Amino acid sequence: MSPELLDPGRFGLEDSHPTKESDCYALGMVVYEVLSGRAPFAPDKAPLVIWKVLEGMRPGKPDGEEGKLFTDSIWGILELCWKPQPSERTNVEAVFQRLGGKPSQVRSAPSADGGVETDSDDESDATVKGSRSFAVSSRARP
Repeated sequence: MSPELLDPGRFGLEDSHPTKESDCYALGMVVYEVLSGRAPFAPDKAPLVIWKVLEGMRPGKPDGEEGKLFTDSIWGILELCWKPQPSERTNVEAVFQRLGGKPSQVRSAPSADGGVETDSDDESDATVKGSRSFAVSSRARP
């Protein structure tokens, strides 16, 4: 969770509720976990992780095999997602663009097999959120 969700008063907020900025912080942590194969701050327990987040600490860039996917560009994106002040964080659209995707409009409908079919301008995989999605080119796959 982003620091402002853990301690809203520290950020001049009256209550804790998710925002685009807190979602961007979380996205950075998810990208970290996917690329490293481990949870941020592992093996620390929840109370220590909360303290670290509130103190402005962030996961370190992994070394060796665990860190091979963390290019300087990707690490820079994560640092922008993890800025301490929510207003200083990048936005999700910028993250997807820097990761090589491009925002697009996609309509979704249930398919016969229970999945989701999408209708877009190009061949791509899409993560659909409402009527807005972000597509990543299928050409990026091996």
